[in-house]
Amino acid sequence: MYVCVCHGVTEDDVRTCMTHGGAVSARDVKAACGLKPGCGSCTRRLYGLISEVRTASELVDAIAGPAILPSAVPDAAPAVPAPAPLAMPAPARMPVSRWLTPSPAERGSVSAA
Repeated sequence: MYVCVCHGVTEDDVRTCMTHGGAVSARDVKAACGLKPGCGSCTRRLYGLISEVRTASELVDAIAGPAILPSAVPDAAPAVPAPAPLAMPAPARMPVSRWLTPSPAERGSVSAA
């Protein structure tokens, strides 16, 4: 919708000037959007729109917190070294002969056929 028909300024133009252009007052918005003294019918709508944008911005800041500029973001956290692998004890080894030779009980149960 048009805010100023005399100069062809829309609501989107005003919102853009406030959110991306840094305009915070009616004077700033008028200068950024190119509004010059004319019939004056846009003044009331302009003040209402500025109030809406400020209220919405304050609500977003209250919910999500203020925007953080890239220069305010700290550098990446220092790298945390990887934990050392767990030391596993070597598996117990049984004598090879025990695996290959039958136990005394097994030796007695073997019958000659």
